[in-house]
Amino acid sequence: MSMSGQRPLELERARAEALRLDQVRQECAALADACDATIRDVRDVAVQQLVSGDLRKIAPELREIRRQISEAPDESRTALLEASRRLHQAIARAEAAANRWEQEQVAAVAAARQAQAVAAATGPSDGEAAALGRRALALAAQGAIADAAEATASSQEAARAASAAALDEKIRREVVKGLLKTLKEMGFVTVDPQLQAGLVVLEGRLASGRRARFEVSLDGNLGFDLDGYEGSGCAADMEKVETVLRDRFGVKLGPPQVVWKNPDRITKGARDVPTGTTRKR
Repeated sequence: MSMSGQRPLELERARAEALRLDQVRQECAALADACDATIRDVRDVAVQQLVSGDLRKIAPELREIRRQISEAPDESRTALLEASRRLHQAIARAEAAANRWEQEQVAAVAAARQAQAVAAATGPSDGEAAALGRRALALAAQGAIADAAEATASSQEAARAASAAALDEKIRREVVKGLLKTLKEMGFVTVDPQLQAGLVVLEGRLASGRRARFEVSLDGNLGFDLDGYEGSGCAADMEKVETVLRDRFGVKLGPPQVVWKNPDRITKGARDVPTGTTRKR
């Protein structure tokens, strides 16, 4: 008998939290780098003179926050966002004095600059958040305040989405790694994971001809297809996979939606195994 179906999956809370904190540390380091780059990029002599007093205060703060990122990532991110806000406001005020901007334009430029810094920390330089940040800054510099505010808000939202997507992908890689090791420990000969239409596909075979195929999706589901089994061996192997994933890798599988195949091949000792499509909760 064979079986296929789908199960929700998630990491144990402790492991998921560890991955989240690791993601925050990476974003903090990138945001601190973006702030340092912003300071280096102040090249206009007039602006340098006007902002020098603020930079003498902010630069040491950034160095101190960097030292705390490893031990306190969430607190460091909050402190970095505040330091970044003051940094970009200071530069915007200096540019305003040099260019005689109105106060409203100063606020728009500062917000757009910070959106750029956050975008640089959470996504690629050619990504949507970064492009929107550059557009917001250009509009603010031109005095198009309303359009700049809209582009800034869109950049911030795109940065949040990029950060969430990066964490989701990190969790999926963790699940795939655990699943691959589990199959190998059970004696399956596996091939490298393949990315197909947004799914990570893993396949393994046993010398007996049994085959296992797993698909890990972005939306947190594990599809499985166990084929070539006699009796309830497929269910036993699925139970082994679940146990190892839970105990060794902190991955929990939710209630299954199962389709049994070839019920006519159920052995006498497995007559109580249900046939057809079932849901377990």
